[in-house]
Amino acid sequence: MGKKRIERKRALTVAFLCSGIIVWNGCGLEESASKDAETVEEEQAEQIQGEDTEAQAEETENPTLGEESVPDSADAKEEEKSDSEEENAEKPQTLQEAQIRHYYSGVLSQLIAAGQLPYLGEVHPLFEDRDMSTNLFAVTDIDGDGREELIVCYLNGGMAGTFEVVYGYDPIAGELKQEFCYYPTFTYYDNGIICASWSHNPRMAEFWPIDVYQYDPESDSYMTVGTVDTLEREICERWYGKPFPEELDTDGDGVLYRIDNTWSDEYEDYKYNQADFEEWFGVYTEGAMTISIDYQPIEYESFADFTPTYLKRLAHEAGRERTDTASDLGLLILNEAHFLDAAKTLLSEKYDVVMEQPEENFEEYTVGTVSGKEVFTFTALDAGDLSYSGEKLDDVTIFGIYPGISVDGAWEKLKAYGFYASPYGEVENCLITGEGFGNVSIWFSAEDGVVTEITVRPYCAFAG
Repeated sequence: MGKKRIERKRALTVAFLCSGIIVWNGCGLEESASKDAETVEEEQAEQIQGEDTEAQAEETENPTLGEESVPDSADAKEEEKSDSEEENAEKPQTLQEAQIRHYYSGVLSQLIAAGQLPYLGEVHPLFEDRDMSTNLFAVTDIDGDGREELIVCYLNGGMAGTFEVVYGYDPIAGELKQEFCYYPTFTYYDNGIICASWSHNPRMAEFWPIDVYQYDPESDSYMTVGTVDTLEREICERWYGKPFPEELDTDGDGVLYRIDNTWSDEYEDYKYNQADFEEWFGVYTEGAMTISIDYQPIEYESFADFTPTYLKRLAHEAGRERTDTASDLGLLILNEAHFLDAAKTLLSEKYDVVMEQPEENFEEYTVGTVSGKEVFTFTALDAGDLSYSGEKLDDVTIFGIYPGISVDGAWEKLKAYGFYASPYGEVENCLITGEGFGNVSIWFSAEDGVVTEITVRPYCAFAG
């Protein structure tokens, strides 16, 4: 291979690697060759919702579909059901649930790699080492809307910098919303109530002040319903310079409560007794159970399966209409830890592709030739990338596309595998499956509306 070809390949590799660095400008894709990212995501979400509904209906009509035998007794059925529920307790049950977790993986990846959170920017002005493992997160349906929320508990910033934030993602609208953010001393209730203790107790009273919030489905956020703190006999004179209003203290415990839905610190506002508080609080919490949150450390291992689960489920759906998935090099990224080695092995053993290293001082670069023509290139730098150019080789594809397919056809194929236009792409026809760790990026060049060269690699927008 000539030096010009090697230099061009290096230049393309550098440009492609650069697309993984945080770039906040738009991708600059032309409308005729690209799709709007939000439109594509909405179409995917609607497709997923339809597939989930269809699958659930199929299971209802034929609950033994795919089974070789049916248990003979009710006890056997119950035992089988119990085992299945235990096995799948931590797994998302639908594609839409997997999609939501995939999106949250992107949020957590951004926090780990870039120290940023949506709506909050830099999580702390003194944040430097970005070791987030002492902080916590959880994914659970906390507000009762039927979708899981992402809870991030940030504890590294000292008392003034700590917080707990609740995010909700709507996969149909493609929107992430910050539902709630407060000092991390919450009690969650299963009826949508949050009881949040203040970070400080200004009067050092025995009762620690609280704010109470209620989930509002219309705004998809938590609204304040009341704030409560107390005034005690021992500090009244010192605090207000006035005597404690004994006539209001009907239970005689020397404590009066302030119950209001807005902030106030007026002497006259402390006029309720403990029974009044309990009655008021009971309106919001009676019959409700507190929710136990399964927090995990914010480290990649804690959510490493979110994105692969989603992408493999999409690939399974997309592959139902295909007969050539066994020779799809893109799918190796989803299933093989060393996808470059797996691709080389597949191509050399099944298609007699000859592997060569054309430059002695560039061992990370390998080309695969067919009848003396370069068709495949492999670059083992960073996460590694694989290119496919020239003419289609038998049934070899990359996520269903190949040299010679139309640009429109390539976009349609890639959409089925979860790809959408990269907002960070510096070139035309650059697509990604998501922004967090474990995603995939693909770029292809085209002439006269036909794909000529394809490059694919693992991807994270926040790791450059």
